[in-house]
Amino acid sequence: MIGLLTWQGVTSDYDVTEPIDPQRQDKRLLLLLAAASCCWPPALLAWMAVYCGKLQGWKHHAMMPLRILKAYLAWFLVALLCGATDSAAGLLLMLGCVSLSHYVKPAWSKARLEPRPWSWMWHNRTHYLMASAYSWGWARFLHTETVSRILRRVRGLDRPVNLLTMAVEAAGLVAFIDRRLLVAILVATALFNLAVALASGILFWENIGTNIAFAIAVGQLPDAEFEAAFGWPAALIALTVVVLSAADLLWQPWHLGWWDSPFTARVHWQVETTSGAKLGLYNDFMCPYEREFGRVLGYFLTDQPVLHGHLGIVWDRRLRDRLVHADGDPDQLRAIKQTYGRVHEDEKQARDHIAFLTTMFTRLNNGAQKSPLPRSLRRLKAPGGQLYQWGDLPPYQGQEPVRRITIRYQERCYRPATCDFVLITDLAVQEIDLLAPTTDLGSTSCARSSSTAEPTSESC
Repeated sequence: MIGLLTWQGVTSDYDVTEPIDPQRQDKRLLLLLAAASCCWPPALLAWMAVYCGKLQGWKHHAMMPLRILKAYLAWFLVALLCGATDSAAGLLLMLGCVSLSHYVKPAWSKARLEPRPWSWMWHNRTHYLMASAYSWGWARFLHTETVSRILRRVRGLDRPVNLLTMAVEAAGLVAFIDRRLLVAILVATALFNLAVALASGILFWENIGTNIAFAIAVGQLPDAEFEAAFGWPAALIALTVVVLSAADLLWQPWHLGWWDSPFTARVHWQVETTSGAKLGLYNDFMCPYEREFGRVLGYFLTDQPVLHGHLGIVWDRRLRDRLVHADGDPDQLRAIKQTYGRVHEDEKQARDHIAFLTTMFTRLNNGAQKSPLPRSLRRLKAPGGQLYQWGDLPPYQGQEPVRRITIRYQERCYRPATCDFVLITDLAVQEIDLLAPTTDLGSTSCARSSSTAEPTSESC
């Protein structure tokens, strides 16, 4: 886990709006502290300060492995101070609870969606998530007709998939009855995360790597030393801990419970290069803020009422049903937006965001170094968690200088009745001419430009 997260922190791009040398030093320090932590666990405290603080690694996709490392550090320090040399079984139990609670909590959240505990499993149309991900920017290299055929075939699997999803997520409640059961559940969660990535472009690679490594480690542990970690007494202890964490009384995994809808409204960034080429500016190029640019960033730039969070998710089943029944009709959608929507327009956030983009691309045009890796090693960069790297235009990857950035607000809808996609709204909300002189760039902080769409639950 230290290796996985260090890889991500060391290979993520520089924020070119800030001085590069301190960022380079932080990455080198993280690498040294990672090596030290593998030999002397208390060094993890300094490693976490650099990774979570300096390199902004405390993000949704890294939370589970980070919490496992925190739990391990706490166990090590307590064992060292108290001389508890025979508490390895307790450590295994604690680490397993931390990992599996991040799956039990989403099952808990889905069961709490109105009106009954099984409503999500029976009534959610999970194939809408695949459609919305395609509209958002995942797998757009596939032809629309191909995606429509896939959606037409898989829509009958919604209920079996929902049942399997909740079964895998809730399985952590009984994982410590037997060692083989724990290993099987850890492998199942990794496969579940892989299926989520294929269907939606949301890649929890940190969780996949962590749980596969955890499963291998558990399978190799000596029976005698870890016998106390399994059986009904241990399972009851784990059940209590996981339930308390799901109730937000210990740590707080994200809820991740919502209704999928076929409607998406998203802000897109496009660039025009000095040769006149028009290219899409996708979230992978915006690293180290690929997560922000892959989700709902930019709603503060438009006066349009927003209905949903990331990938068209909503928290009201009646709203989901109205979006489905609208079937892409602009008049009906306009009425729904007026009733349920919320305007996030914010002039200050817009100014800060424009200043960030202006500074970033001005410096890139002048030759600023964006990646800590040499060009020959760029393929060794850790993957991102939001795979929305395609769109209506070919991707911009720094081929040539940028002279203009255009920010657009687009509404798209997947029509369940006909299984096709329609572009409903396409508005240019901002144009940034990089050749024009600027006198006041204001703040260049990307973090302060995050959308305030509620309730996001940091939804993925």
